Amino acid sequence: MPLFVGDKLGPYEILALVGKGGMGEVYRACDTRLHRDVAIKVSDAQFSERFTREARAIAALNHTNICHLYDVGPNYLVMEYVEGPDLRGFLDFDEALPIIQQLIDGIEAADEKNIIHRDLQPANIKITPEGVVKILDFGLAKLSRDSDGAGSGSGPPDPENSPTLTMGATAVGTILGTAACMAPEQAKGRQADKRSDIWSFGVILYEVPTGKKLFPGDTAVEILGGVLNKDPDLSPAPARLQELLHWCLEKDRKKRLASISDARRLLLVGRASACGGLEPAQPASSRLGKIAIAAAAVFALATTSIAFVHFRETPEPRPLVRFSAPPSPDAVRRTLSGFEISPDGRSLPSSRKKVDSIAPMSALAHRNGCVTFPATFSIAALGARAA
Repeated sequence: MPLFVGDKLGPYEILALVGKGGMGEVYRACDTRLHRDVAIKVSDAQFSERFTREARAIAALNHTNICHLYDVGPNYLVMEYVEGPDLRGFLDFDEALPIIQQLIDGIEAADEKNIIHRDLQPANIKITPEGVVKILDFGLAKLSRDSDGAGSGSGPPDPENSPTLTMGATAVGTILGTAACMAPEQAKGRQADKRSDIWSFGVILYEVPTGKKLFPGDTAVEILGGVLNKDPDLSPAPARLQELLHWCLEKDRKKRLASISDARRLLLVGRASACGGLEPAQPASSRLGKIAIAAAAVFALATTSIAFVHFRETPEPRPLVRFSAPPSPDAVRRTLSGFEISPDGRSLPSSRKKVDSIAPMSALAHRNGCVTFPATFSIAALGARAA
């Protein structure tokens, strides 16, 4: 039964009708207890106990970028009323960037609570006059389908009966928006998960800075055919978004970006590359591995250089020293077998234990090719002294 301006729904006074969708009508109302405006979604049927329980779990989401769910009635939901335009339409990349970052923050907060949107589209994202992003209707797509008896939410969703009609949105625009942002697995009637929201995020990421539809079409059937069968042309998107878009828009969700948190990192990498900044940050293990390889290469080069120089060195030539000690009438005739030449070839010490002195080779006199001991050289071990 429709409501009119001035009607009361519990403590809420109806101010205006702002939309109508698969779940029912959406009204702007005033909370007479707190004197604040709220949005009320009224269902055509009474909520089940499971619907009420899961709706209260969604109400536990408390994040700046998520529209708050305040209250759950027997057949209506009371939410934060958000003023401002939605995200449909073209935005310059520099203007869209802070919006995209806030969008990532909001999806990430819901992901941490294991809550999936399932109908994320530009019409469900509003920008307040202060520039704050508000994502509307988190989890309501699943709640609505469960309340209709779908149970686990399996079976193909009906884009012409979207339960997440947003405030001020037209029915036709919501229908096409739901189909255009629907992940391939949802279009096939398979269970949605957080990677389905990542696909929808990728579609929004493409459409906002390009002002173009990723999967154009005049009907939901035509649009879903493109989602399932066509590889999207991403070339019109800014270069700094190309890598992130490829990861978000993988038709096989096993190959898709696993977490929305990774989108933030890829977005920052794209910005740094576009601005000529530093290369993308790499894991510590990778950096340490590269450092170790570089150090090993430097060590090998240094070792090779030293070895090359060393083996090219030519030893300093040493003069051949020949000496003899012929017998002399003035010397004791004994063998000189007890003498040895020192390793450097400059001295002639005795190998016997008692030696008074050691004569340097330079002190020996050369005569006729023979070496003779100087007169001051004495060898006690031989028991003789030169004259």
